[in-house]
Amino acid sequence: MLAFDVEVLAALFAQINRALWPWQIAFLAAALAVLGLAASGRRSAGRATGAILAAGWLACGLIFHLHYFAQLSFTAPAFGALFLAQAALLAWSLILRGGGAFAVGRGVAARLGVALLAAALLAPPLQASLGEGLETARIVGLAPGPTAVFTLGVLLLSAGRCPLHLMVLPFVWTLIAGATAWELEMPADLAQPVLGAAALAAGVLHNRRLGRNPA
Repeated sequence: MLAFDVEVLAALFAQINRALWPWQIAFLAAALAVLGLAASGRRSAGRATGAILAAGWLACGLIFHLHYFAQLSFTAPAFGALFLAQAALLAWSLILRGGGAFAVGRGVAARLGVALLAAALLAPPLQASLGEGLETARIVGLAPGPTAVFTLGVLLLSAGRCPLHLMVLPFVWTLIAGATAWELEMPADLAQPVLGAAALAAGVLHNRRLGRNPA
């Protein structure tokens, strides 16, 4: 049993959005910048992409989990540690080592990646259209679910092999989010583990295909 319900969780997101306004605009702008960087296809854009992704996971870990969600659940420190670990992995692999290059390709992995990016970015207006209101909107970089889905989408746009080691923790979070959604009877969020599993499978298949056809 969880120590909170749907209404309490919605109130938490509303509290975060009130406290951080208008930073949501900056987070959304950063997410859109990632799309532009991927579309450019420049290898130098990989470090900038990594910096934006790492910043989003760092913000979720520190702001959402360790500051706000800690008011509701004893699991917040563990979840916060997961997000900080992912931020460190992204920074190490994509910024310090410069191990990432992204492009909007035509393969199955890239198409799924674009779909995941759209799902993460379009969640707030979709919430509003369903009557939930923008005050409880879950923004990429501030809300864990959209951040995990968005990250998986970006990683599927890798120009070469998909960095599976960077996809594991986002996938784990989609499972946690799905379990929470099941407990709280939140149908929309039940899609997260499905999206996470599809992304990981697409990344594995993409890498296998490259292994068979290295050219």
